[in-house]
Amino acid sequence: MTEAQWVRALADKTTRLGAMRALVGGVTSTELKSVRVSDTVLRALSDGVADSDPRVRWWSIQLLDHVADPRAVQAIVPALHDPVPRVRRNAAHALGCVSCKPAWDGRLPGDAQATLVRLAVSDPNAKVRRQAQWALACRTAPDR
Repeated sequence: MTEAQWVRALADKTTRLGAMRALVGGVTSTELKSVRVSDTVLRALSDGVADSDPRVRWWSIQLLDHVADPRAVQAIVPALHDPVPRVRRNAAHALGCVSCKPAWDGRLPGDAQATLVRLAVSDPNAKVRRQAQWALACRTAPDR
């Protein structure tokens, strides 16, 4: 399968674990904390963030969340505007969570910080608001 096909396979519970292993080499939190991906996989996952299937978008963000490469963080930012609250919430998590990607320098691209503030204050979904508030709190913690 191609990387793009593996990304599409994230939508199906029966193929998801195999797709995760093929794309990032692991499925456990321990395995995911040391993820390094090829440019091809990074592009495929980045494209997955804009897929028509919200399950593919959610899982693409979930995997990109563990990639410390600034391009992965950049790919997640547009999902803060996703029409599906669960996807927005996952994007907010990924942009605040240093634990998921310990090698990340914590920098956010463009207006991501301002978008997180807007979500924290006015997103129509309470879970998205709470996740954005958490992401902002993590970003302003003393070690940041």
